[in-house]
Amino acid sequence: MKNYLMIDTAEGTRALLMLGGEKYYDENLSNAGSETLMPMIDGLLKKAGANLGDIDIFGACVGPGSFTGLRIGLTTIKTFCYTLNKPCFGVNNLRLNSYNNNSGKVISVADAGNKVCYIARFDGDATLDPAMCMTLDDALVFVKKHSDFSVSTDNKLAGIFSGTVGVTARELAIAAEKFMGKELSYKELQPLYIRKAQPERGEGDL
Repeated sequence: MKNYLMIDTAEGTRALLMLGGEKYYDENLSNAGSETLMPMIDGLLKKAGANLGDIDIFGACVGPGSFTGLRIGLTTIKTFCYTLNKPCFGVNNLRLNSYNNNSGKVISVADAGNKVCYIARFDGDATLDPAMCMTLDDALVFVKKHSDFSVSTDNKLAGIFSGTVGVTARELAIAAEKFMGKELSYKELQPLYIRKAQPERGEGDL
């Protein structure tokens, strides 16, 4: 098993360090800023008695999610990889979120603000409907249409959709084990933006 650090800044801040087969995890769901992420990573390294050079590969949730959070998270990981000449991997937020569900057939939903959400549909490792953006009302109709699929949500949508909720160390570990084999260079690690940023949205844009 490779030593890895995986972070998720799509909704708050989560970080999982796997070192020598031991897991070290921390989260702060209220903040995705650099003032939270870097101390969190430093704290995990201190608990493990390690340094960044001991990490073989770095992973990050690439989105969709908080524009600011994703920029901070990906910039941090890309900087580590550039400085240390290490590979990285990226995981779709909706794919990551789907791992909180034990069903193979999952609809994953994440908050996008202003009564809009990101949604995708998976069957095992296959993506049936890639990440897209729709209103919460349309998403509820979509879920009802595919009633044979279980639903996974982020914490913000737990009261709207009935299903399993949230990402923890367990989901980050599952994602890392599945995706670390798809190594990227730091230049190839890019954010997944489905929705336009607020200043760029025109009439009719969600």
